[in-house]
Amino acid sequence: MTDIAYAKRALLKALRTRGITSVSIEYDGEGDSGQIDGILAWDAKDKPVDINQPVRLALYPGKPASDYGSLREALDDFAWLLLGHFHDGFVDNEGGFGTIRIDVAERSVILDHDARVIETVNTRTEV
Repeated sequence: MTDIAYAKRALLKALRTRGITSVSIEYDGEGDSGQIDGILAWDAKDKPVDINQPVRLALYPGKPASDYGSLREALDDFAWLLLGHFHDGFVDNEGGFGTIRIDVAERSVILDHDARVIETVNTRTEV
């Protein structure tokens, strides 16, 4: 089992236990700097759920469970794990931004990423 699959399974269990049905994590990076901009969670009635309570989770195989100060911190750690694997350079140059969506019932995690790109078009004319 990969680190991501392991972390996903542990996180989905923790979210389900707290009655959370979906999560949205926004991130942005450029110029050698990046951050998680916001983490929101909802229940089955689309009401916001407080994710500031402590949680103990083992997100990494072969390592003991960590005591996170909040579920928000664990979700932040999971987001950085995903970004490090799939878009490690999202903080470089013009960078990138996106959203990580977690659907607990579907057991799905979707990383929707946009890369910023500067395009250069060259023409050379000899007259």
